[in-house]
Amino acid sequence: MKTPRLATIATLLLAAGCGDSPTESARTEGPDLIVSVPDVPRRVPHGGSFSVQVEVLNRGTRTARRTQVRVLHSVDQVISADDAVLGSAFTDTIAVNETDRVVIGVEPPQGEFGTLFYGACVDPLPDELDPGNNCSSATGVEVYMPSPFGWVVDRSHESLTSRIMGSGQTSYQIYRSDAEGGGYGLVTELPASGEATTYADGGLEPNTVYYYKAVACNGPVCSEDSNEWGGLTEVVGPVDIPAVPRIRGEKVNVPFGTDKARVHWDPVPWATYYRVYHDNHLDAEVSAPATSYYDNHPNTFLGAYQATSYRVQACNKAGCSDFSETVTMLMPPWST
Repeated sequence: MKTPRLATIATLLLAAGCGDSPTESARTEGPDLIVSVPDVPRRVPHGGSFSVQVEVLNRGTRTARRTQVRVLHSVDQVISADDAVLGSAFTDTIAVNETDRVVIGVEPPQGEFGTLFYGACVDPLPDELDPGNNCSSATGVEVYMPSPFGWVVDRSHESLTSRIMGSGQTSYQIYRSDAEGGGYGLVTELPASGEATTYADGGLEPNTVYYYKAVACNGPVCSEDSNEWGGLTEVVGPVDIPAVPRIRGEKVNVPFGTDKARVHWDPVPWATYYRVYHDNHLDAEVSAPATSYYDNHPNTFLGAYQATSYRVQACNKAGCSDFSETVTMLMPPWST
């Protein structure tokens, strides 16, 4: 009669030694981490980064120790720890029924467009009640082809050369018009060359303004039209150096941000482009017929607008004028 009892005790001891104790299989005390991603943008341009806010709730019975949170990219709309990791951060300790929030910056995979799926997982803790629920649901983010931008960088009496920039494109469609704002027609399609592509448009009329727009494409995926940019061809034969331009400055107020600056000048006859100097350093060349320059990096210090000075030269194939008068803009740090 003693043998079965001894066998039962031996079986219980063996089970405990193998880690199959009732206490381990039915743990009732410990943290339990639940993950969600409530703040994810719905659309982002290709090549642009964005931030994911991850919330980690401890709905267990004990404080959770610090652990790692990972933002992941899923191809099947189900987030798991095996998905591609795009960024990570660590939580603080999380008390029972409290939530910790971390913000993680990520970049979408290069060359992918359409709706991509993102989520987050938290590394399980050794004493966690349910380590099988540590990933959020998937959230869709549309990655779209951004519109390119271009500007004229060189000219002759029969050509205008533009530089076009974008992100993720493999080709461009170039449209031209001889009137601002309309009458555009496709003039060429050309392969993209990295971030910056140069396009020389020949066979143009001298002393004539032309306008351009571009569309960026990657296979069947194309952007919307770019903003319009224009250029003025040179005259045929000799020409005098343009006169000195008359300029004025404008401080551009940016609500809840650092103010910017814009410089304006009157059009100068025979000028085909203008050189803008910021604090005596060449900052940009602006092609005619444009007569202004927007500076999104004026002088600032700790968010306060500092003294910012500009001068402009009018130029053509004969050379550049003398410098204009200097215009200085100032927003004292104590101003509102």
